[in-house]
Amino acid sequence: MFKSFWDHVYWDFALAGSGDSNVVEFLSVLKRGTRNVYGRGLRLFEQFYSSQGSIKDFLDRIEQDRLLPRSERRHVDRSTLNSFVVWLQNRGYPPKTIRIYVGAVQSLAKYFDIPISLRYVQLPPAQPVNRKHPWTIKEVGKFVATMEKPMYKSITASILQSGLSISDLLALKYGDIKKEFEKGVTPICLNLARKKTGVNFITFLGSWSAKLLKDYLANSKLEDNKPIYNVSSRAVHTYFRKIAQKFAGNFKGRNPYSPHSLRAAFRTFLSDHKVDPLYIEFWMGHKLTEQQGAYINKSVESWRQTYRQQAEQWLTPPKH
Repeated sequence: MFKSFWDHVYWDFALAGSGDSNVVEFLSVLKRGTRNVYGRGLRLFEQFYSSQGSIKDFLDRIEQDRLLPRSERRHVDRSTLNSFVVWLQNRGYPPKTIRIYVGAVQSLAKYFDIPISLRYVQLPPAQPVNRKHPWTIKEVGKFVATMEKPMYKSITASILQSGLSISDLLALKYGDIKKEFEKGVTPICLNLARKKTGVNFITFLGSWSAKLLKDYLANSKLEDNKPIYNVSSRAVHTYFRKIAQKFAGNFKGRNPYSPHSLRAAFRTFLSDHKVDPLYIEFWMGHKLTEQQGAYINKSVESWRQTYRQQAEQWLTPPKH
């Protein structure tokens, strides 16, 4: 157990090999979701900058550079961040992520009263909001049939039937489903806290996704604390793009058949069939007001029955 919140933040960052007190202090004042994202960005920046020193060294050099006569300044901040952008691009990070990670460095510096302008940093252009394919339930079945790998079939069905984000799905441990999965109980209850926000919620895997999960795990022996899907989010997105181009033909830009489009389809399918909007929000792990939470205060078995009667049929492709 950690003795304090500070210890938790320090350990979180130290796992990546950092003991930079400047970073630990900065992350400790952020909200959990922002801290997780900025922590990833700063870990990458530290990796990028490691040949030149630490993040503390970077901040010190900015201050030292600004004390020099104008003709002698090297503009350490902008030159370093421009190099960081190129470094991230060469490793395949998308524009939105690059902008966030550079922003994390900028925010860290601002916290220590070292303002950095990004005006002359060559950030990739912000992309428009991702266009999501307007799925039908039949199409989802055909999309899954196009896949060859049982793991990705299971991931696809699980996102659609649970409404989970890809990050929350990949965070699932075998212990989260073991009892009901091994007993053959369906729909399988997922009693979770969102990785991004910490909001507690309940959702389910219907019979279709449970069957595909069983197929995927047929020859596996998992420990309770091991992830069900031992794969990165980036690998999932890459595979989805490959299948989407096989399914719909070549396209440029962002993938409209992304994992997130299936999470959006979860909401759409249930909304189209007049499922209570509060139920949908709760199953998706969205934060509810105290009054709304009291309205939907039900037992797991009551929720299971509600999901079975009101949701599962609309989230299951024909003949499945």
